[in-house]
Amino acid sequence: MKKLFFAIAIIFTAGIAGMLITDTTYLLSAFRVVWMQGNTDITIDDYRLQPTKIIQAKNPQPWALHEKYNQVALSDSNMRYHKEKESIAFLVIKNGKLLTEKYFNEGSQTHLSGVWSITKTYTSLLILKAVEDGLIASIDDPVKKYIPELNLEQKEALTLRHLASMSAGLYWDEWSHKPLSLITKLNFCEDLGKFAIEDMYAIGEPGKVQHYNSGGTQMLGLVLKRVLGEKSITDYLSEKFWQPLGYEHDGLFIIDSKKHANEKAFGGLVSTARNVSKLGQLILNEGIWNGQQILSESEMQVIKTLPYNNKTYTYGMWTGMYEGSRFYYQSGVKGQLCITFPKHNLVITRLGHQTSPRANIEDVKTDTYELISEALRIVQESGL
Repeated sequence: MKKLFFAIAIIFTAGIAGMLITDTTYLLSAFRVVWMQGNTDITIDDYRLQPTKIIQAKNPQPWALHEKYNQVALSDSNMRYHKEKESIAFLVIKNGKLLTEKYFNEGSQTHLSGVWSITKTYTSLLILKAVEDGLIASIDDPVKKYIPELNLEQKEALTLRHLASMSAGLYWDEWSHKPLSLITKLNFCEDLGKFAIEDMYAIGEPGKVQHYNSGGTQMLGLVLKRVLGEKSITDYLSEKFWQPLGYEHDGLFIIDSKKHANEKAFGGLVSTARNVSKLGQLILNEGIWNGQQILSESEMQVIKTLPYNNKTYTYGMWTGMYEGSRFYYQSGVKGQLCITFPKHNLVITRLGHQTSPRANIEDVKTDTYELISEALRIVQESGL
C-alpha cells in the first residue's frame, strides 16, 4: 500500500511539474470548475466555483409593468424552443415597460446567471467612458500606448477600436474548447494580465477582417485596469452603468484569481435577466436614461456603426436585419441574448443553458430571429 501511495505521489508531482514547465496549470482550475462537476464544457453556473467581486446595486429602479403584462401566453413553438434550449428567462419590453416576463427551470427575477460575452459590450462601453473621463485620449489610440511591453508586429498600429470591433488581425479560435486551446487558458488561467501580453499574436493587419476574438477584449480589460489605477473595473462599471441605470440586483464579476484580481473582461459578468435588459433599453433610448445622457450621441454613433469591413459586429455588440429593419444585440455563449429592435421599440432578453447551432461564428445568431418573431407576435396579440 505504501508503494502505491508513493507511486501516486510521484505521478502527481511529475504532473504538476509538467504543467508548470508547459504553462498549463490552468487545467487544474478547468478540471475543478468544469470536468469534476460532470460537465464537458463551460456553463452559465461556473461562477459558483470561481472567485468574484460584487457589483453593488445601490439605486434599484424596478421595471414598470405594462398594462398588458403577461396577458399573452407564449406560442407552442416558442415553448418548445425554451424547453429544447433549456431557457431560464425570456423577457419582452415594449415602450420601456415589461410586457412579457417568463422564467423556466431554476430561473426567477433574482436568479443570477453567467452572461458570458454580453460582458464584452460593457467592457467596450467602459473604454468609451474612460475616454469621456479623460483617462484615455481616444479609442483610436494604439494599444501599445497603454501596454508598451506588448510584443505585436503589424503593418498598422493595433488600436482600442480594432479590439472592441473584432477586427484586430490577431490569431484566435473561439470555438475550440479543447483543454489546450487558447480560450480554455483564457477562461481558467490565474493571471489574465500576463495572458493578454504573452499569449496573443498577429496573423494579419488590423481593420481588414472581422474575426471574433475574446482574447482581444481581455486586452481591453488590461488597458482599463491600467488607466483606472486604484479603482477596479467592477467599481467603474457600478459607477457608470449599474447605479445610473438603477439595476435591481447586485451582480458579480468573475476574476482570474484572488492574487491578481483581474476581471474577466471578455465574459465574466454574472447577472439577472432584468438587469441585463437595462443596457438594451439604454441603447433603445439613444443613450438617455431618466433624462440623463448616459451614452453621448457620439458614443451611440460609434456603437451602432459597422466599422472597417465588418458585416455583423459594430463596437462591442452584434447587429442584424429582420424583415428589412436593423436590430442590435449583446450575445454570450450558450444563447445569452439581449436584443434591441428600434423599429418596434422592443428589448428582448433570453438567458439559458443551450443555443441553436450556426455554421460560422461571424453569422447573426439564429436564435435572434426566433425570439424577435415571438416578441412581435406577443405585441400584435396584445393589441399594441
